[in-house]
Amino acid sequence: MEVEGALESAVQLLQRRLDALQKEVRSCHEESAALREYLSEVGTIRMARFLAKLHHRRFERMKAAHPWERAAQMTDVVVSSGLAFGIGIYSGIVEVLEFSACNKAVRRPMREVLPLLRSVYPGHVYVHGGYDGQRRLKSIERLAPNGDHWEALPPMSDRRAVVAADVELFVCGGWDGERRLSQVERYNITAGCWEQLPPMLERRSHPAVATLRGRLYVCGGFDGAESLSSVECFDPVSGKWSCLPRMRERRRRAIAVVMAGKLYVCGGFDGAGQLNLAERYDPEDGKSWNLLPPHLLRRVVSAAAVIEGKLYVFGSEDDAQVVSSGERFDPKVDAWEALPPMLSRRVGAAAAAVAGCFYVCGGWDGRQRLASAERFNPSSGVWEALPPMNERRDRAAVATIADRLYVCGGFNGDSDLRSAECFDPASGAWLTLPPMQERCTSIARAPVFRGLSDRLPPNRATFLRKCPFLALEYS
Repeated sequence: MEVEGALESAVQLLQRRLDALQKEVRSCHEESAALREYLSEVGTIRMARFLAKLHHRRFERMKAAHPWERAAQMTDVVVSSGLAFGIGIYSGIVEVLEFSACNKAVRRPMREVLPLLRSVYPGHVYVHGGYDGQRRLKSIERLAPNGDHWEALPPMSDRRAVVAADVELFVCGGWDGERRLSQVERYNITAGCWEQLPPMLERRSHPAVATLRGRLYVCGGFDGAESLSSVECFDPVSGKWSCLPRMRERRRRAIAVVMAGKLYVCGGFDGAGQLNLAERYDPEDGKSWNLLPPHLLRRVVSAAAVIEGKLYVFGSEDDAQVVSSGERFDPKVDAWEALPPMLSRRVGAAAAAVAGCFYVCGGWDGRQRLASAERFNPSSGVWEALPPMNERRDRAAVATIADRLYVCGGFNGDSDLRSAECFDPASGAWLTLPPMQERCTSIARAPVFRGLSDRLPPNRATFLRKCPFLALEYS
């Protein structure tokens, strides 16, 4: 009995020591994770490279523990086994491009599967810059639509609250809290770093931005003293900005869209009042802007989309009154047509076109922030109420990927939001996404950039925090 008692006491002692060791191990894991997150947040390490280094060390340890002879190279695996597509599906298009860039031997087989990957790979959502309610931000983060966390990326060189961007992550101008900016940066997705580009010819915030035939167009804006009518164009191939004919009207906070190879700029604020004027520029002609028939209402912050060759504009503030009206411009008859009003008055809503319908989510109705959502079907000419979002959101960012609507951040009336959600038209339900690392508010959108398509991964969406432009990218 004494021996059994001694053994039981020894076992209990060992169990207590084991429990203490496990507690210390958990504590070390927590401290290590906290230290890693802090070093990533301050930019000392890049999380992706850290995890790759950790994997490399573990792999080397396993090779040492289990020696094996290998004559085949990665090239043999990718080419002979036909695994390039599988590698691309599980790693992502950006990683395929990085792999191709650092290994010439696999460049051809990996790039051969890019068209197929572009048709099935959902891509990423990018959020960068802006204002979190206390400070202007220069951070950038991204989320894979099926991912469980946002990944921090290298920050921009300047803090910006109002910027214009495009899908190769061009960031043009803006406001740093003291002055309007002319600086331009481009985020190289493959290299994972920001590149300084030639500055714009004028300082400006709140411009209307669009891309057409591989070039970036920046129209109007505010230079700190007055609204602008100037227009400039950036050619990524030559790396130069050029002046274009001035618009007929000075305007900021306007909206720009491309339809049938022509650039349209609608509404805005000229410094004295809101505008109901729209104009069109044809790059083929390149001589001057042509005024269109006036809008049926004056519009500053409007949601717009091109659907089946017609320009749709909804919502806005008309002389400080929130409106629910919509109108449609048909270039064939050169006229605006009134549309049925939205089910709710709203301004600052998140809006985008998905599968031939126009979606409007959240915003402000003049009394409260909204969680409601609705969509307009041009075929039936009817607005349909959708399930409300999980949170009230004003000035949220929105984009579409693979026929889904992604809404990130915004302001709920009390604070800026970190939350994000996605609407799937097939199921008719909102899905909660992982929260962003930074709180942010955003408004309106910038256009799709289709130049340099061989170097850019498709199906990406970029959100700008607390700024009036949202850039989208898709194939």
